[in-house]
Amino acid sequence: MSLSTDCRMSRRCTWFAVIGLMLAGCQSAEESAVVDVAPAVEATAVAKAPVSAPRPATPIALPSAPVAEFHPPFPNRTELFVPPRGGQSTVRRDDEHGETVELKGFLDVNGPQVVVAIDGVLAPIPVGGEKYGVQVISINPPQAVLQRGRSRWTASLE
Repeated sequence: MSLSTDCRMSRRCTWFAVIGLMLAGCQSAEESAVVDVAPAVEATAVAKAPVSAPRPATPIALPSAPVAEFHPPFPNRTELFVPPRGGQSTVRRDDEHGETVELKGFLDVNGPQVVVAIDGVLAPIPVGGEKYGVQVISINPPQAVLQRGRSRWTASLE
């Protein structure tokens, strides 16, 4: 072996030795700290432990806040998430274009909007907005006034 190869090998061995000692030193320091501290804590905890039984916690009286009454938006409905059957038809068929418009529901995102199905395509439309030739004139859930061309009608979920 040459002199330069011996230097490289000794450098590598030195680095491995330093890293090994650091890891071994860290590990033994943590273990000794845990071993040294644990008996002291247990000894003081045993010496100061109360002999009597723990007392039950006493409840703290909090001031009561007024509770607001709930009034359902549609008191006549038994199931709030299912529209009642037998009401006005929400499907409007345009004989001129052969398109159907059906009121599906209402939502309030950046203002009130109606959800209509125009030939099976769902579209949210705000008041004054128009999609696929259908314009929303007014919204008053569960009803909305819609218009297509010169034909205006009131669609309802009830």
